[in-house]
Amino acid sequence: MSRKDEPEISTVRLPGTGWVVQWRSDGYWRDLNDAQHRDEQSGVHLPAEEDWTRWSATLQPQARGGEWGGVTTWWLIHGELPEDGETPTVVLADGARPVVHLLGRVWACEWQAAAQPLTVHVGGRQFDLPFTEPHYLRFSG
Repeated sequence: MSRKDEPEISTVRLPGTGWVVQWRSDGYWRDLNDAQHRDEQSGVHLPAEEDWTRWSATLQPQARGGEWGGVTTWWLIHGELPEDGETPTVVLADGARPVVHLLGRVWACEWQAAAQPLTVHVGGRQFDLPFTEPHYLRFSG
């Protein structure tokens, strides 16, 4: 594929976590951490085609977390927008509504807090994420 035929890539870097979400003009997207993005920008690593996911309007959000035990840390959740493009709403158990970033047909949201349950409303559906310490960690040590 020649350079002019390559799809355009749009990027958003989330300011707190440094996590990167990318949207390609041909309908593919991906998320990656800051270190991987830096390696790609410097030419150390080149992304493979299988690093990209075709947008499918699958509404199930994906989450990445910080630390357990009441520690204030960064949390991240992201996913695909529904067919109608409705912007998701993220509501933490404490009532906070962190900013939702949109890029192409995907979204991402980050916040800094202690682990707490949250609800995502998108595309007429509701996703409840407990964000509670996993059972196997509670009894270690």
